Amino acid sequence: MVTLKDIAKKANVSVMTVSRVVNGNYSKVSKATAEKIQTIIDDLGYVPNYSARSLSSKKTNIVAIILRSDSMPDDPYNAKMLTTIIPYLQERGYFSMVVGLDSFDQVNKHLKAWHAAGAIFLGLFEEDVLSIKKEHEIPLIFTDSYHETYISNVGIDDFKGGYLAGKHFIDNGHTKLAFATYGLDKSPISQARFKGFKSALKEAGLTLDDSLIMNDHIDEHIANQLIKSDATGIFITADKLALDLINVLQARDYNVPKDYSVIGFDNLPYGLYASPQLTTISQDISVKATIACDMLLKNINTGSNPEKVTLDVKLEKRQSVKSR
Repeated sequence: MVTLKDIAKKANVSVMTVSRVVNGNYSKVSKATAEKIQTIIDDLGYVPNYSARSLSSKKTNIVAIILRSDSMPDDPYNAKMLTTIIPYLQERGYFSMVVGLDSFDQVNKHLKAWHAAGAIFLGLFEEDVLSIKKEHEIPLIFTDSYHETYISNVGIDDFKGGYLAGKHFIDNGHTKLAFATYGLDKSPISQARFKGFKSALKEAGLTLDDSLIMNDHIDEHIANQLIKSDATGIFITADKLALDLINVLQARDYNVPKDYSVIGFDNLPYGLYASPQLTTISQDISVKATIACDMLLKNINTGSNPEKVTLDVKLEKRQSVKSR
């Protein structure tokens, strides 16, 4: 079996230098030396024994990517996050373990069992943030958290997103509007978008009827509420939900945007290919994922203090909003 010592001897460098190259840490290795070592690694067919390394050191190069069980990778937003995170970490010598969990106990067991180097949380774990933080000293990066605890978090300006949606409707002559989401009472993300939306309406001297605040699955029930009202536009806090509603309306022979204008949130790719193309609030999911990875790696390597980043959003105008 080829060892680091064999490679170091052949390359005439220290074992530590070889280790840095194997782990993707080139900060103290010249490009020429790194290329030389990598050539020897390839020629000798060296494969790192990560399981043995983790047993001896109780450390791994595994990063846990933790999602809620009800929002696993088939969710388009999570899929976009994961397709950025996994290769980004892999290129830097880390491997991703993607798991769907729902409670502090489950999170605690997985992180300890795998000796994870760190974890990135996708989705809402607000009620468990304190417990997770107290129990684990490894770097923990949260996304879209509104928890007041001193944690590392990457989020977006959800309030601004809701405001931009409301303003776009108003600028296009809509005065009777509706709002739809799911889990408004539990989701600080949806609450922030809702507040921004109401702020735009209030600024224009408009109000949002309680009957047009829809907090339920996007299905026939929501469509019925909208059809029975005199609302001409509806803001929905996720593209997937917005497109679900458009499909329900179209199946009942209503036209979007002729009969109802719709704005979504996230700017996921399939909104561009829908008919009509979905007007949406755009966030850069790839940038969010990359920043979360950089935060994690910085914390692993230097033990940096927690930091919070709030990314901007913008309105992506397409075809699902009609001027009145």
